[in-house]
Amino acid sequence: MRFPKASMLALTLGLSACGGPPSETNQTAASTARDGEAGASDNPSTDATMNPSPDARPEGAYRLLGVVDPDMDSLVAFAMKIPRDWQSRQQFTRLWVTAVPQDQIYLSFTAPDGRSQIEYLPSRSYTHLEGPLIEQNEAMTRSMGMPSSRPPNDLPPMPPVPYIRQVLLPQLAQQGFRLSGVGNEQEAPKTRDEYQRIVSRGSVDGTLPNGNKARVECRIFLNTQEQQGNMIYSWSVVPSITQTSGDLAAVHAQTVVAQESIVANPTWLERIRAIQARGQQVNSDIIRRNHEATMGQIESNTAAMNQRHQQRMGEIRRQGEANMAQMDRNQAATNEHFESMDRRQEMTSDGILGREKLVDPTTGERVKVDVGYNHIYRDRQDPNQYYGTDTPINPQRVDWQELQRVSAEDY
Repeated sequence: MRFPKASMLALTLGLSACGGPPSETNQTAASTARDGEAGASDNPSTDATMNPSPDARPEGAYRLLGVVDPDMDSLVAFAMKIPRDWQSRQQFTRLWVTAVPQDQIYLSFTAPDGRSQIEYLPSRSYTHLEGPLIEQNEAMTRSMGMPSSRPPNDLPPMPPVPYIRQVLLPQLAQQGFRLSGVGNEQEAPKTRDEYQRIVSRGSVDGTLPNGNKARVECRIFLNTQEQQGNMIYSWSVVPSITQTSGDLAAVHAQTVVAQESIVANPTWLERIRAIQARGQQVNSDIIRRNHEATMGQIESNTAAMNQRHQQRMGEIRRQGEANMAQMDRNQAATNEHFESMDRRQEMTSDGILGREKLVDPTTGERVKVDVGYNHIYRDRQDPNQYYGTDTPINPQRVDWQELQRVSAEDY
């Protein structure tokens, strides 16, 4: 029996805005892909302060906006509901942290009369490390005259409202955004998502120079991890600005509808995760090479110093090597943990989709095909064609190559 060629996954699994497992409740909206039609939100929030109910809109008053990734042949990255008669504008770029891309997505929705606007600003990502080993490493680098080893986006986790006041508003002010009379601070109760991340949300209101009322809101997703008594905080912020010359609560209700209707394209997510995985490996290699170069420079400087300092510099070097070796072991353990999680996730996903991974022993190429046969062959003349049988055949007679199943440890 001939297997069909692999096709793109349909946009039928909904994910949360910052990533998450599939949601069956969003299948219809997701499968529409680009601009289409959708009804009003079926799950308005019960929190009247943070999630005011949207103004009553008739069935079909919303359209589904597809946000496309220009770097991936304009593949739809995710989709969301917006009012049908509002104009939309989107900008999709990437910020490269060495070799790892961070999506920078800007969205703007404007009412027909121009009196109301909703903006989603590019997300911000932060990392913060705390603990005795971190402090020891910092002290060591300072004693050696080396720059801090902390990441450039280091920032301790903050609640939404303090983040808005202390970080976001000053950044926006540098770009010309001025908000006066800041008040009406609101924060929703913290929750945990399916990844056990702490999710918090808060906002402040104010007045723009043109007299419009504005609500600046942030959704924060916090992940914590403990390693040998040290804490690793990874958190991201999704800011939005709602402004209007009319009823701010009613317009902000449309911000809630858009945010809660977001569904992501699994095909796009898979490609993005593959790119990020490769980038993280490149970053690890760069860090290692920089460390080796730094240690070489230290050794060169040490050799030129006076004999009186030799013993002390030797102790510092040995201490630095021991600490870096410990960091390497920690990093290796972390990498192995995430690689194991990725393998399990891929195997689980393939099992759900009824697929399995095989390898061509002559080329080493790996492919995924539908399960259900004891023997799988590839046509040597047309490598894109696969055949499955329950009983073995002589592949030389038909110029086929039998594929081998990939073990769980090597998946």
